[in-house]
Amino acid sequence: MTTGYGDGRVTIGPTMVGHVAVTNVTAVPALSPRIRFGLSWTLGHLTRSGEGDRKDPYQLIDFNGELLMGIDDRCVGQLVRDGSRHPLHSFDYVGTQEGSVALDLGRSRLEQLEQSRAGGVLALRMRLWPRVEIGGVTTDARVQELRIRIPRDDWLTAVGALTGDQIDVLEIRYSLVHAGQFKTSLAELRRARDAVDRGDCDRAVILARKAVTLMEESVESARGEDIKAALTDILDKRHANLYGGIVKRAKDMGNITAHRAEAREYTRVEALFAIRLATITLEVVAGLLSK
Repeated sequence: MTTGYGDGRVTIGPTMVGHVAVTNVTAVPALSPRIRFGLSWTLGHLTRSGEGDRKDPYQLIDFNGELLMGIDDRCVGQLVRDGSRHPLHSFDYVGTQEGSVALDLGRSRLEQLEQSRAGGVLALRMRLWPRVEIGGVTTDARVQELRIRIPRDDWLTAVGALTGDQIDVLEIRYSLVHAGQFKTSLAELRRARDAVDRGDCDRAVILARKAVTLMEESVESARGEDIKAALTDILDKRHANLYGGIVKRAKDMGNITAHRAEAREYTRVEALFAIRLATITLEVVAGLLSK
């Protein structure tokens, strides 16, 4: 029976001796994105039926492996044992022991996983290579390939801990020094990022457009004039037109989706672009008007 996100049999030679299950996924504090997969090992003694059902204890000395995409053979990366390095022992009763493996992702790998997930469950395959010893002698131990399905919310919790509030999965860091004054706009951008995570890219583009529109309304309410006029007061006309044009273009994708017959479904990369453009637009306008 599958436990947690997925499990597989542990065998020594032709004999099944236990199971290993992936029970959780968490972020690991590291210089680059690192994910930890918690493992639960259930290891029973090796029964040698040809020798009067003799039960031999053994030790799982070490393990590592690799992670693959769930739909093909593309390797995501190498898995290394982390945490405690103590050997795990077999028992003559049912008992579980915890172990874990870690994966260094890098931003590009993380984005590829997000594209594969497409707003839903993340499907992966895990191969583990154990080293088991009986009386100091290495055995022919194997672990069945694990097919893993990580629920959206669990994966987003781990990814959110990796990236932080102002870094998306493409490692675009937003230093929002000035845009904090547009709180309602930033709230819409958070909703837009959530929509991308759900795979609703059209909704994300519309929310990004709304964020820019709310920013315009905030400026007009505070200054009694539109953004272009406000920028003209502090910049030369040429640069005021330039930045006013950026504001318009930051809304155009959402305008097409919301109002025009030629609208089509946006892709993830387009939705992320719309969010980034809206975020940068908020920051540059707020920064210029703060002079």
